[in-house]
Amino acid sequence: MAPPLSRRSFLAGGTGAIGLAALAACGTSTPDSSSNPSPSGPPKRGGTLRVGSIGGTKDTLDAHFSSTDMDQQRSQNLYDSLMYLSSELPYHLEFALAESIELNADATVATVRLRQGVEFHHGKTLTADDLIFTVRRILNPDNYGRAKTALAAVNPNDLKKIDDRTVQFNLITPDSMFPKRWGSATTSILPTDYDPANPVGTGPFKYKSFTPGARSVFVRNPNYWLEGQPYLDEVHIITFADNTSRTAALLAGQVDAIDGVDPTVLAQIGSSSKFETMITKSGFYQPITMRVDLAPFNDVRVRQAFRLMVDRPAMVKQAYSGYAEIANDMPNPADPAYPTLPQRVQDIDQAKSLLKAAGLEGMTVTLTTTPENGGLVNSAQVFAQQAAAAGVTVKIENLSPTAYDAKFKDWPFTNGYWAASVIGLSYSGRFLKGGGANDSHWDDPAGDAIYRDLLKTTDPALQKELGGKLFQRFYEMGPDIVHTFKNNLDVYSKNLTGFTPFNSNGWSLGAWRYRLVSFK
Repeated sequence: MAPPLSRRSFLAGGTGAIGLAALAACGTSTPDSSSNPSPSGPPKRGGTLRVGSIGGTKDTLDAHFSSTDMDQQRSQNLYDSLMYLSSELPYHLEFALAESIELNADATVATVRLRQGVEFHHGKTLTADDLIFTVRRILNPDNYGRAKTALAAVNPNDLKKIDDRTVQFNLITPDSMFPKRWGSATTSILPTDYDPANPVGTGPFKYKSFTPGARSVFVRNPNYWLEGQPYLDEVHIITFADNTSRTAALLAGQVDAIDGVDPTVLAQIGSSSKFETMITKSGFYQPITMRVDLAPFNDVRVRQAFRLMVDRPAMVKQAYSGYAEIANDMPNPADPAYPTLPQRVQDIDQAKSLLKAAGLEGMTVTLTTTPENGGLVNSAQVFAQQAAAAGVTVKIENLSPTAYDAKFKDWPFTNGYWAASVIGLSYSGRFLKGGGANDSHWDDPAGDAIYRDLLKTTDPALQKELGGKLFQRFYEMGPDIVHTFKNNLDVYSKNLTGFTPFNSNGWSLGAWRYRLVSFK
């Protein structure tokens, strides 16, 4: 998360330059998705969708504290934020609960106008008081929400209610990204009487029941603000601890869809005429992350040595069965600021030389992973094999999702999964000191200064220049081995329609937007 802040599914908000409520998409082309099925025929009403997902007993329905894909999935259906991501690349947002968001020229005052006539599940009308309550809940110093760092420029005690639908935000520091920080479930708008035990939102489905580690049941919201949606009567999100049991449930007809599928699962499904496979191409990535506050990864020579151990083409083939693209140790390739730098390739001799200079020849390290997202365990194993050529022993610690997620920022050497974003947004959560998703404990004062300058300007050219400098710092000394950009794979019954690849940031099952799904 999403960001992060939602972990791995993290997104802090959006992208690009914004002035006076202009919401312009960045200019890149959409990857080829011709292999994916397209919705056909008018949607029909009724039916229960059953989705099988990897999760654990620490799952939550409270969007402000969501931390996994499964949390994100539930939040996408229970709640809405001020904005929502479209399915396009690279990262285009549209208004959801906001009617408009206006920034002044120096990005220090934001005025939010709420959509009229939106109702929460229990009948309360959405008002400015709910927005103010939401912001103060996220920024509560006694229990910060995941979006704390994304909304760091907001002073919760300096929110001015203009009228019942309008709130003025007087920002502590300039934030040109403010309007697009509201596309994440972690910024979901909650009512002033919100009760986490009986959660209420404005989303397409309403809470019916929830057993962490087992099942979530949601029912259709008949008063959803997007007219005519959703089409389904119910959604059941069923938790599985591993891919084996989840795949068996799909083949047995016990679930209708599974998300974030490991490529090896496709062989088990085979050429069955019962299922569709959807391929989502984006900058979704599964970095191998090194904690820079601990030895040995506090030494940049060690971090660069580990990057040079990776045979990236082999990683694409062996870990992802070809469903990935080669990356270059920087995230967010659709960002206009993404630089063209020499492609890093495997160089075992140079890796050995750097480790020798650091006094760490023949070192041993534990890589902690989990089967939570298709490809994590496979890529960890492939990396361990490749590192052996440099004389490095990598021991794989494969934990359950519950055990792994509980301490995801504690592991010294690990791999995770993160949705595509842009640097002006992902920096606050993943790379700013104290960021809710800063699993590498990255602390770069020079980079932070560049980031603050980026937030001061709404000039796209200057934002691109500053963003490029941040990318270069990651390339030269960053905490992540970004070896590939993964294609997300989902499998669902051919009796369903409405799923489309969410190429905007790589989320599974069309960003889990079940309001668009129906049975044929």
